[in-house]
Amino acid sequence: MAFLSATTFGDDNASPHADGWFYIPGLDRSLEECLVIELDYGEVWIELFAEDSPNHVARIKELANNGSFDGVAFHRVIEGFMVQTGDVQFGKRESFNSSLVGTGGSGYPDLRSEFNERIHLRGTCSMARSMAPDSANSQFFICLENSTFLDRQYTVWGQVVRGMEYVDSIKKGNESENGKVEDPDFMKTVRIRQLEHEEISGWLYTTSSCFPYFFDLATKNWMYFQSGNEKPRFYHYGFKKWMSVR
Repeated sequence: MAFLSATTFGDDNASPHADGWFYIPGLDRSLEECLVIELDYGEVWIELFAEDSPNHVARIKELANNGSFDGVAFHRVIEGFMVQTGDVQFGKRESFNSSLVGTGGSGYPDLRSEFNERIHLRGTCSMARSMAPDSANSQFFICLENSTFLDRQYTVWGQVVRGMEYVDSIKKGNESENGKVEDPDFMKTVRIRQLEHEEISGWLYTTSSCFPYFFDLATKNWMYFQSGNEKPRFYHYGFKKWMSVR
């Protein structure tokens, strides 16, 4: 097996010469949609775990689609731990209340907990709550580092799959005030995005006898690899279109 990246294909004359399976890292092409948070730094893409936490994912999607999350602050950010946002009531840019932010919700009822077997790793998205297990509403946090001590105590509903470097850039809070941020960053927009998958990722198979043709395990179709003077790309015979390498 071999591990390939965009860098592998970056040379105009490059081509993989080994036989067997190759893995190209990237977005899981089985995903049909994701949550996209637009920050000043760039876009953060989040895979949603609807099977593990259906009611929490439904709440997140509703608040995203109706614009409730737009302009909401990252009011609590602890370096090496997590960034917290989602206070629709007191965290909006135009009506930001520094003394009450972190205590508000969305106007919808609190949710019953959906603690699951998902692990709090770097990039995990989980619901904030009070001491009461069934008190999650709209606030959520994204882990900056592995935080497995939170497992099965908070409802995990998603995982950052692109743009974690932008989450890392969010302004940090005051350690002596439990991460409170005086002049916070804000979510510009939050929306559900349907995915088109213009980029290749996942497991591919080729041999010296069939190269430049690759078998795509995700779709069970063959592809033709082209390098030359252009950016390396694959023609996917199932989708009948060219796909790039990120």
